[in-house]
Amino acid sequence: MVKKERRKIPRRALEPFMQMCKMLSEEREPASDVFKRYIALMNKYADYFFDKPWPSKYDYEEATTFADEDLGFLYENEEEFWERFQTMCLKKNMYLDGFMGIFGMYWTRQAFYEEFVRPGLKPILETFEMCAEKDEDPRSVLNKLKEQFDVLLIHASLLDLLEHEYLDKTKGLLVANMLELIHTEEHLPPCGEYRCDLQRKEIRKNS
Repeated sequence: MVKKERRKIPRRALEPFMQMCKMLSEEREPASDVFKRYIALMNKYADYFFDKPWPSKYDYEEATTFADEDLGFLYENEEEFWERFQTMCLKKNMYLDGFMGIFGMYWTRQAFYEEFVRPGLKPILETFEMCAEKDEDPRSVLNKLKEQFDVLLIHASLLDLLEHEYLDKTKGLLVANMLELIHTEEHLPPCGEYRCDLQRKEIRKNS
C-alpha cells in the first residue's frame, strides 16, 4: 500500500497542472471538474501513481516509453482501460519541478498509439471507409463497426483518422457525430484528447 503522506503531487506541478485543466475545460465541464476528475484518478490508482519518488526533471524518453509495470497496470482491468491510460499519462508527465501539461500528455498518448494501438487500427479504418461510402448516418455506421470491434478501438481509430488524413466536410461531420455518440450514448469516459474535444465542440456550436 502507498503511504498517505506520499499521496501528493509535487508543489511546483500544481500550477501547470491546473492550467492544463483550464485548457481542457468547456462550458459543460468547468475547469474545477476536470481538476477533480484527474485528482480522483490519482487517488483511485494511488498504488500505481505514487509508487515511486518523483523524478527531478521531465524526461521525454521516459514519458514516451512503456515499461512492463505500465502495461501491466493498463491491462489489469480492461473495462477501466481509459481511466488507467489517463492515469499513466498524468504520472509520466509529473516531476518535482513541474508538469509538462497538455503537450506532454499528447506526446505520451501518441507514443503509445504508434507502438501499441495504430498497427491494429487498419481493419477498423477499412471497415469505416466501406460503411461511410454507403451510409452517412453516425449511429448506423457506429453500430456496424460495433458488430466487429470494441468501442474503445473505434474511438482510437477515429482519432487516428483525424490525425493522419484530411477529411472533407461530410466525413468530418460523420466522425464528429460518432465521437459524440461514443462519449454520450456509449458512455466512454472523457478522454482528454484535444482533437476529440474540438470536433465535438464544433457540432454542438452548429446544432
